[in-house]
This record gives sequence, C-alpha cells and structure tokens, in this order.
Amino acid sequence: MTTRRDLYEKHLADTKTRLEDLLAPVYPALPIDLRPCPQRDGFRGHARFSVTESGGDVAVTGVDPVDGRSSWESTLWILPAFGQRLAETIINQIRRSHPRYPVRGFDLRLGYGTQRAHVVLAVDRSESVSFRRWAEELLHQAPDVAGVWVPSQGLTVGEPLVRHRLLGREVRSHPLAFFQTNYWLTEPLLQHIASAVSRESPTTVLDLYCGVGVHSLLAGDDSTRTVGVDSDPNAITIARQNAEAADRSSIYERASVEVYLARGSHPRSDAVIVNPPRSGCSVGVVAGIAKLTPRCICLVCCAAEAQVRDLQRFQTLGYEATAYSAFDMFPFSRFVENVTLLFPR
Repeated sequence: MTTRRDLYEKHLADTKTRLEDLLAPVYPALPIDLRPCPQRDGFRGHARFSVTESGGDVAVTGVDPVDGRSSWESTLWILPAFGQRLAETIINQIRRSHPRYPVRGFDLRLGYGTQRAHVVLAVDRSESVSFRRWAEELLHQAPDVAGVWVPSQGLTVGEPLVRHRLLGREVRSHPLAFFQTNYWLTEPLLQHIASAVSRESPTTVLDLYCGVGVHSLLAGDDSTRTVGVDSDPNAITIARQNAEAADRSSIYERASVEVYLARGSHPRSDAVIVNPPRSGCSVGVVAGIAKLTPRCICLVCCAAEAQVRDLQRFQTLGYEATAYSAFDMFPFSRFVENVTLLFPR
C-alpha cells in the first residue's frame, strides 16, 4: 500500500526535477538546495473547515492536500497535535450551538512558538444574531484560543492579532492576512533569509512587498535602518507595530511597489529583500531595483516559474545568482518557497 511518506518522497523528487529543468536555461550549473518539510506531528499552521446543515445534521469538512476535500477527522493530520485538539473543540461547539449560531465555516490560525491560536468564523452577512456570546464561550472553554474574529459582523473578541515567537522576537500578524503556513519550515526559512542578508552587514535594507515586516525585522542588527513597502494597509500598520516593539529604526510606507520605485530619488540601500506574489515581479520592479545598485538582492517567491523569469531579468541587468534554495512550504502542491541571492557582476 502506498503511504503518505511514499507519496511525499515522490513529490520531493518530482519537485527537484522540475526546479532543475526550470533553472537550467538560465543557470545550468547552479545547484538547488531543496529543504523538505518534516512530516512529524502535522505541518500546517493554518487550516480551513466548511460547515453545512441538512435535515438537522451538521457536517464539517476540511481539505486534505493529498485527497482533497474530506471529513474533518481525516484532514486533522495536517495540524500539529495542539492544533488538532483545538479544531476538535471548536467543531464540537459548532455542532452543539448550530441551531442558534449557524456557522458556515472557520479558519484556524496557529501562532508559531506560542501554542496559541486565532479563529476566524464564516457567518452569513444576513445573520441577525450576534456571535459575541459564542466567541466568549469558546475563549472560556479553550484558553489556548487567543481571539475570535467574525468579519461579517465586524466583531473581534479577545486579542485582535496573532502573536508569533520567531528567532527570539515577537512578531504579530493579522488573522485575515497571509502569513507563512508551514509550522516547521517557517522559522528555518526566516533564519535562512535573515542570515543571508546579515552576512553582507547592511546598514540599510529595503523590504519590498514587506507584509508585516518579518524579513527586515530579523535581518541585519538593531542598528540596521529599514524601509518597507506594501500596498496592504493592515500589513503596514502591523509592520510599524512590530518594528516599534523590537526598537528597530524603520519606515514602512503603504504603496504599490511599482509606484514606489517609479518615483526615483530613493536613498541607496545596501540590501534589498523582494518577496512578490506568485505572479512575480513586474518588469518595472526588476529595473527599479537594479537602478538602486544594491550590494545584495534576496529574491523570494513561492512560484518557481516566476522566480526563474525574474532571475533572468536581473541577469540581463547585471546581477548574478550565487545560491538557490527552495523550502517545501506547501507539501503535495506545485508551490515551493524559492530563495535566491544575487550580487552585481
């Protein structure tokens, strides 16, 4: 019988071959360091469940990365043990209270290094019953749940932000925004990026598509000055809070990266961290970064096709890749977190 371990080993081999084939036309001799995802005790810090009701019966389903949508019991294996326990507690409360509090689904977001979690409830906008009492009961029953969000009702009960403990620093993120989902590889990924940038001893770091500022918060040292840019207002607000809590000298600006770079007249940055969406960098972003003539560029993207295309663009502008690492943050999918260091020729 084929086990999940067997499937994962095949997935890793296929991923390595695909990355090598994609990179070969641009860097045929550059080795790829593929970091596998530990399969012990689950691997995700985020799980999503759907709730349906038919004839008085409440059914809860989850998503299995191998088998697709399935019963919630068969999908819990993706979570670490404490996340599994919390999911079961939440599902039991949903079943007991569903006639009065009709939940349509929920997201469970775990804090890294904290053993705490946030719950985001999906509730119809037309629902007239406030879910405040429901949320308060859950917080009382499950002390490891730090906060509950009900976006359709504009309701927050408990702590509003997810708290993480990563590489010795507290980092906060928004429950409704993206944060790395791999429970075991997130800290090694952040350590890899921070160490690679810090080796260049930068006095200034430009963090593009910065999100909550976690990369630039960990890179360099406490004397490093950071400018972060992102178009998400929630992310920028939290990035400022994270930098203030860490006593880092930072400026975070809400703007699209394309618009920010097109302005010109930016102070020179020793290092640039660029972490675009799956579509990668636009042509204007690559050219804008090259014009800043940084000593080091750390390019991060979860889509290998976009990563290689951007590497080729940087190559034409005088920047060469010296190291290529890939972290299997999303096991059994086509997406893998690619990290490449580039230096001027």
